[in-house]
Amino acid sequence: MHTPTALVCEHDRAEHPNEGLTNPENMGFVPTRFSILRSQDQGYSWSAPQPIEPPLVGPSFELCSPIVPLSDGRWLLPTSTWRGWDGYQPNGMKMVAFVSHDEGSTWPEYVDVMRDPAGNIVYWESKIVEMPNGTLLAVAWAYNEHSARDLPNQYALSQDGGETWTDPMSTGLIGQTITPLVLDDGRILTVYRRIDEPGLWANLSHLQDDRWVNEACEPLWGANVPGLTASTDNMVHNFNVLRFGAPCMVKLPNDNIFVAFWGYEECVSNIRWFKLDIS
Repeated sequence: MHTPTALVCEHDRAEHPNEGLTNPENMGFVPTRFSILRSQDQGYSWSAPQPIEPPLVGPSFELCSPIVPLSDGRWLLPTSTWRGWDGYQPNGMKMVAFVSHDEGSTWPEYVDVMRDPAGNIVYWESKIVEMPNGTLLAVAWAYNEHSARDLPNQYALSQDGGETWTDPMSTGLIGQTITPLVLDDGRILTVYRRIDEPGLWANLSHLQDDRWVNEACEPLWGANVPGLTASTDNMVHNFNVLRFGAPCMVKLPNDNIFVAFWGYEECVSNIRWFKLDIS
């Protein structure tokens, strides 16, 4: 059993005390730093933060995913590079995964997962899961910064442990932040913030060879609530008015699925949760 491990990200606003996290002029981000905390007593107490030294210059990074332990013993930390407040972006805006061979003590290398050679498409809120056959599945919210519009959620596959990936492909889901969970029968449950319809939605799908096939979808929360998202040409404004997101999921011992996400309702920020029966 792995030692319980928490991933945290610090956002340093010291040089921009009267601003948000994102520069409205160029979508640059405040400085960030990843750290790991560990628990030796199943979460009752935690170690001091152990800073992660990134294997590339972001200069900032998005906290979008938990650490993913793979069956071969490696750990992946999916994230996206993000330009600095001043616009500096030596490696562009792309989805990457840090790689650790010693359960998070060091992260000496990374792999590119999704990137647009033209530099127009940003891959946000990315996640990676391992399928029963060892295939790695990556998903992300795709935003075309040049045309200021969202694309369908994208996915990519790796058959060699993450060294190489297919080009990003459409899931057919019109949404933003997306979280996948592989079910025991190999199907994929995703929970995502839908943008063609209001609210948080659950979707069942499967992979037919490399093709993503959607089976069914249901709203979980907010389907009748207007104003939860915005779709303007200024993504920083859209961030500021956003009212929910960041779904996460775990399997429970009784085979139900526990889903949690943050939401803002009637001037109150809270964490909501559901138990889903997928049988």
